[in-house]
Formats: sequence, C-alpha cells, structure tokens
Amino acid sequence: MASPKDSARQLTQISEMMERLGIDSGETAVPRLSLIYTTAFHRCEACPAKQACREWLDSMPRSMASAPRFCPNADLLFELRVNQPGRSSIIASDHHAHIADLERFEDEVDDLLLQKATDDPMFGELRCRKNRLRDEIERLRREAVAKGLPH
Repeated sequence: MASPKDSARQLTQISEMMERLGIDSGETAVPRLSLIYTTAFHRCEACPAKQACREWLDSMPRSMASAPRFCPNADLLFELRVNQPGRSSIIASDHHAHIADLERFEDEVDDLLLQKATDDPMFGELRCRKNRLRDEIERLRREAVAKGLPH
C-alpha cells in the first residue's frame, strides 16, 4: 500500500503529466470523465515506472503532444485530451508541440551522426532520416502559416 507521501508524489506526477498534455484536471473537468480521471490516478499510483516518469517529466518541455510509451495511462490521457471541453482551442499548441517533438528527434539524430564514422552503414540512413525530419518540420510550419495558427 502506498504511503500518503507516495500518493502525494503520484498525484503530482499525474497532475504534471496532464498539464504537459493540456488536460484540465481541475474544477472544469467534465463529470462524465471523472471515472477516467480516477482510473488514471490509480494506474499512476501502481505504476512500476515511477522513476522513468519522473526523469521524463524533468527532461521534457512544458507542452507535449502525447504521453511517453511506457506510461500505463497513455490511452486514458489520450481520451481525456481528445474529449475535454475547449479541445479546439489547443490545436495550435498541439501543432507546436508536435514540431518541438520532431526537432528534439532531429537533435538526437544529429548527436548520433557525430558519433558515427562516415563509412559506417548507418551514417547514410541517419542522414536520410534527418532530411525527412527536416522536411516534415518545414511542412508543418508551412501548414501552420496557411491555417493562420500563431507562431
């Protein structure tokens, strides 16, 4: 059984995760979604990846498009995010969060390229991936301008 201190820490982590995903966990939460909120809290409380979660939260930006793959609440957080009131008002932040995710991935590929010799078979593949990421980032930026999303 979790101690009160552990429960408070988990409440903080699930609340922080929701905040990063643009999910309102406060008074404006929709009553029909309350069971999902409760289930998400209990899953978080029993999660075996608490340390990985803390490290993820500490290393990621303030706005994210999705929960990490290891999160047992990823499905519930997605549902809460999609079904919350005012969903259309966060489309712009979703768009920017997605671009930020791709830019972080591009940076990781850059780091890998620095570690590989140019004659390494992976070098060419990594360069191709980096170019595809750059193209996708530019496409998303053009799309944001065309839709009139804030920069």
